[in-house]
Amino acid sequence: MPVLLQYLYAIGAFQGFILSALLLCTPSVSDASRILGVWCVFLAIGLTNVLNIYIGENGTLGLLLIATSFLPASYGALLYQYCRHSLLGDRFQRRDLLHFLPFISCYLLNVDLFFSVDQMEQTHTQGANSFTVRHTLASVIMFGQAYVYMAYTAYSIVRYQRKVQNNYAGFNPDIFDWLWIVQGFNLIIWSFKAAAMFASSNLFLVVTGDLLIVVLIYGIGMAQWRNPQLFKIAGSAQEVPSAIEFDRGQQLSGALDEDTRASLLATVVEYMTSQQAFLDSDLSLRGLSEAVGVSTHHLSEVLNHKEGQNFYNFVNDYRIRYVCERLESDSDVKLLDLGLSSGFSSKSTFNSVFKKHTGLTPSQYRLKYSQ
Repeated sequence: MPVLLQYLYAIGAFQGFILSALLLCTPSVSDASRILGVWCVFLAIGLTNVLNIYIGENGTLGLLLIATSFLPASYGALLYQYCRHSLLGDRFQRRDLLHFLPFISCYLLNVDLFFSVDQMEQTHTQGANSFTVRHTLASVIMFGQAYVYMAYTAYSIVRYQRKVQNNYAGFNPDIFDWLWIVQGFNLIIWSFKAAAMFASSNLFLVVTGDLLIVVLIYGIGMAQWRNPQLFKIAGSAQEVPSAIEFDRGQQLSGALDEDTRASLLATVVEYMTSQQAFLDSDLSLRGLSEAVGVSTHHLSEVLNHKEGQNFYNFVNDYRIRYVCERLESDSDVKLLDLGLSSGFSSKSTFNSVFKKHTGLTPSQYRLKYSQ
């Protein structure tokens, strides 16, 4: 390995240990931050192992290879757990440990190598032809879990996005856009890793895969450390999961007739218009249903079947119309103050939702109507 790459791996390992310390030891960190901290530790240890392969002593090399070879078998579960806990803001439970069974099984399959260090070193030195059946099976599990969890995480993101849109209107839609970018980045990383394995550990593919995973994990880790609520959806840790579970029953909706739907919709619209309920940044499907005396089940049905909208778009349509009217009548109003007073929870949420609904930023819209 060129000296420059050795320095890059050493720097990457050092940064990983520092970042993991920040994520794990900072007071009042979320469970999502702790998951990222563990991930950074694993990655830093893996980068350290790469250096030891090239500059380590034979006495310790074998044990390091055994101890770190299958750390990536945890990456799929770690990414899924991070996405889930960062979105919902809930606590890590004991049952979540079941997701790490593929990781554990890789080591159990090769536990005998801990007592045969020379065999592991020989396996690494001679290449794929010397791999045992169990080592090969563990490698299949390692790559298999990555793609299985990739698909499961993607399914979960789609499910959470749909359910949250049916129950909340105060979250930043860019949250999900960024999560999809992370998923795409993860797919590219594992594609490089798989290609490197089939190409007999081609140095370019190995280094590229390692570099991309460092950028991904450390990038998310630094952003998470600076903003522990980076991907958190509006609502408490108890409200969001319960809303997601409850919404499963809404797929069976359709019991109301058209006249009843029209009557309920008129009640909701009258309340939204007269009381300007959309100005409440914490407004949720449950809160609106209680205010108008309609069950959440029936309110969701009315919005989906009569208006053709989910709760998120229904409420934000009112907010955007309110903002547009204010901008057209008063071009000097401060945009941030207007956004927050209109029910948006932050500047970023205001800008993102406004552009998705109008195709323009608030500044562009004001400029257009001030001329």
